[in-house]
Amino acid sequence: MESTAIRTELYRTCDIEFYTETVYQNPFEEIDVMGTFLSPSGRILNILGFYDGKTAEGKNKWVVRFAPTEEGLWQYRIQSSDLDPELSRTGFIEGIPYSGDKDIYKKGFLKLSPDRRILTYANGDPFFWLADTHWTFVTEERFSESNVPGIESQFKACVDKRVEQGFTVYLCTFRDNKVDGIFGKNIDLMHENADGTFSPNIKAFQENVDPKMAYIKDAGLVTAVSYAWGYDMPSGGVERYKKLAKYTAARYGAYPVVWTLAGELPGYVPGSEALVPLWNEVAKECEKWCAYDNLQTVHLACSRPFPKLYETESWFDFALCQSGHGDMSMAPVMYTEFREMYEGHPVVEGETFYEGIWSRELVPRYVDADLFRRNSYLIMQMGGAGVTYGANGVWELQWERGEGGIGWGDMAWYEGLELPGADQMTVLKDFYESVGWGDLRPLDEDRFSSGSGFFGNDPEGNRTVYASGNADMTKVVVYLQPTAMMNYEVRGLTGESYHLYEVDTETGEKVFLKTIVPEDGIFRNASDADFRKSHGKPHDRLFFLTAALRQGQRSINGGIVKTGKR
Repeated sequence: MESTAIRTELYRTCDIEFYTETVYQNPFEEIDVMGTFLSPSGRILNILGFYDGKTAEGKNKWVVRFAPTEEGLWQYRIQSSDLDPELSRTGFIEGIPYSGDKDIYKKGFLKLSPDRRILTYANGDPFFWLADTHWTFVTEERFSESNVPGIESQFKACVDKRVEQGFTVYLCTFRDNKVDGIFGKNIDLMHENADGTFSPNIKAFQENVDPKMAYIKDAGLVTAVSYAWGYDMPSGGVERYKKLAKYTAARYGAYPVVWTLAGELPGYVPGSEALVPLWNEVAKECEKWCAYDNLQTVHLACSRPFPKLYETESWFDFALCQSGHGDMSMAPVMYTEFREMYEGHPVVEGETFYEGIWSRELVPRYVDADLFRRNSYLIMQMGGAGVTYGANGVWELQWERGEGGIGWGDMAWYEGLELPGADQMTVLKDFYESVGWGDLRPLDEDRFSSGSGFFGNDPEGNRTVYASGNADMTKVVVYLQPTAMMNYEVRGLTGESYHLYEVDTETGEKVFLKTIVPEDGIFRNASDADFRKSHGKPHDRLFFLTAALRQGQRSINGGIVKTGKR
């Protein structure tokens, strides 16, 4: 092994730093520093370096940030577009096994499954998207300050809490723009110079963004970040955001990141559609410079019908739906239609029902944990690849009651952080991971029906039963909304016998109910008029049916052996 090789754990970053005395009017615009990294298997990564300002001695600092994706010896060559000898170097990096306990580094950065239906880790294991929303990540969240005794950092407390609860994604936006927007203040991450060129706000990156991005990364979460809100484009301009996309691809592309482009496209005002092709240019710029092929999507607007954007673009990897804020229909048809619109792309619920808010759009009502939980099971049962949670006081940082907030509720961040819905999302994620959710599909009318349909139209989904199962019907998940009838029928079962379990959607408690033997591959569950109740109101119910014996098998001494021809 080369004695000069830098040893770096797989998917963890190492920074190769350069310092030059060359004088540039605007080093960000005038030159590019590129690193070519050759993996042990022969794969090549071309990684853009980033300008990181001047040192105290007045030298220009450049960084090439690299994360090995293969074990073994990598060879690299770095040079600048102006062939500055001070920005030229060759060397070796040894990728060594990751020694920690974070899945994103044990299993590798995100990609799409071969059938393009779910997200996976690099090793092919399913990745369950469970995100927490932080729209004021840069502008309001406080890394070194807290107003709660015993907590030193508001920001770290939020991240640590969600990690403890099993969340996998931190959804946020840089909120870059030169003017404040509709939803609070923005931050000037890219400076527009007098000559029309741009340069990064190095101090803001170093002192504000970097510590937060690094903390999220080290906590094992994926950062899903947009550059700005969609409506920021007219004041910011397409060239500004293309430059930001290039710079952040270099600075954070070796982190576990997902780019969500811009918030709420196409928008809600006349003429918003004109912004769509401009943001498309930004997404293509990101695709060009992301050496690690970071997944890309767009945070869609909440509208009916759902917007259909970018589904044919090469950079577009998965669909980030926004189904409403407590005032829209929760009928399963909305997700069925959305999946059809984005066929060939995983569907993730990106924003719905922030817990603790008062919806103020169409139907004013309070969003509690029950409402959020029900919609989350809906998207998973209808073939979703994950859900995104949001808590009042946290999604838009509110320091104290009466301070901040934009009209959907008044709650301090430390109150919102303890709302019960987040723990119930832990239950949801743990359940689906335990049953191997990656191969579940919504069951069609040939394989499932429910007596609840007898009562006709159910726009709110209060009586609906949702069922999903794997291809050979050896496992089936049945989810009943609060007042759904229990008389349902599952057809096409291939097992000789099945175990039936009920899972408490609030606590995760799993109870074995009985063993059943299907008749002609059919299981019929009896009607149950006495609906399960919690806190004095009808409660949702979750059941799991798993094959104990498959057809053509018999049990011997507690084991299962195949019978029939060898």
